[in-house]
Amino acid sequence: MAKTTLLRARVDSIRKLRAEKILGRYGLTPAQAINVFYAKVTETDGLPFDLRPTETSELMADPKFRTHLALMKSGKVRYYDASELPA
Repeated sequence: MAKTTLLRARVDSIRKLRAEKILGRYGLTPAQAINVFYAKVTETDGLPFDLRPTETSELMADPKFRTHLALMKSGKVRYYDASELPA
């Protein structure tokens, strides 16, 4: 069995309930859905969907996200290819 790690994230409680209801229709647990998402990110070497301004108004309203975007644009955030990460 592959080595696993614990992932913790804060999510809006109503969004969580709505998403879990949808995931349930596919027979997926939240952990399985996260694994599917991570698999698609590594498969596509990026996000497996487009982020368009009309779809991200809530995200763009988040000051932490805007700060992160500014750090990315200034080159202060470094993303690593999965093959570069320590085992």
